[in-house]
Amino acid sequence: MKITKGLFFVCFVTLITGCIDKFKPKKEIKTECPQGVEPQKKILFIGWDGVRSDALIAANTPNLDSLLAQAIYSFNVDRGPHTVSTPGWSSILHGVWPAKHGLTENSFKKNNFDKYPDIFTLMRQSKSNLGLATLSNWDAFLQITKEETYAQRFDTDPEMVEEALNLLTNCTPDVMLMHFDYPDASGHEFNFSPNAIEYISSIEITDYYLGLLMNKIIQREQDFNEQWMVVLTTDHGGEGTGHGGQDDLLQTRYVWQVVRAPLFSSSHQTHGKVVDLLPTMLKWMNCSISTSELDGVTLY
Repeated sequence: MKITKGLFFVCFVTLITGCIDKFKPKKEIKTECPQGVEPQKKILFIGWDGVRSDALIAANTPNLDSLLAQAIYSFNVDRGPHTVSTPGWSSILHGVWPAKHGLTENSFKKNNFDKYPDIFTLMRQSKSNLGLATLSNWDAFLQITKEETYAQRFDTDPEMVEEALNLLTNCTPDVMLMHFDYPDASGHEFNFSPNAIEYISSIEITDYYLGLLMNKIIQREQDFNEQWMVVLTTDHGGEGTGHGGQDDLLQTRYVWQVVRAPLFSSSHQTHGKVVDLLPTMLKWMNCSISTSELDGVTLY
């Protein structure tokens, strides 16, 4: 069969993107101010896409490091099989492994999200009026959850951080999810390695953005007696300039997570599972729902 240049290009793009589904702005974008209703307990979840544990340790990350004194954390966390982003973030935000949520590649076509709901859907079952927000510069991240009051995509990380600070000031959502894609893009271009200067730099820049967000969080805790759980993790590591099909590589499958809260003491865990983050966040928000279908357990 003769392959035209156009067909070759389509096949090449499909191979690289892993068949990511077409983003539907009218369905995914929501602009209502996510007004919080909880007077004290809040959550800021921050995903740093594609950050290897050893690269994170090698990077200069003073803002992340400052959280560890009040955090449960690990640098040896199983993110599960199928080492691409959609299965990874779905495991984290649905609290179940791919065997349940059904996703093994960067596509949502075979999802079991109705049977295994996301964090926001579960929270609304218990507290229907919560102010919920998602901000991301990767379209597909907005397709992993629903029931948000606010959902927006951004072209750059600085724009996203600026809007996040605006929401924290003017609406103060009860739960806000953020997704930073810059480290993953740098890894694909320069190498997922602690020896890749550009990759390390992308992690350090993302840590700078964390500092801006934490300044606002700490201010709110001091001024309004709020208690913020701040959760940070990643969806995969990588080797070379890729990460797909690397289930057996420690540097790709085993990642890191940090769960900070004002009343926590420093607790370093030698092992962890990303599916533990969802039940931990549900517990923090006092959401009284059944977690029997989840694959994780609370971290505290």
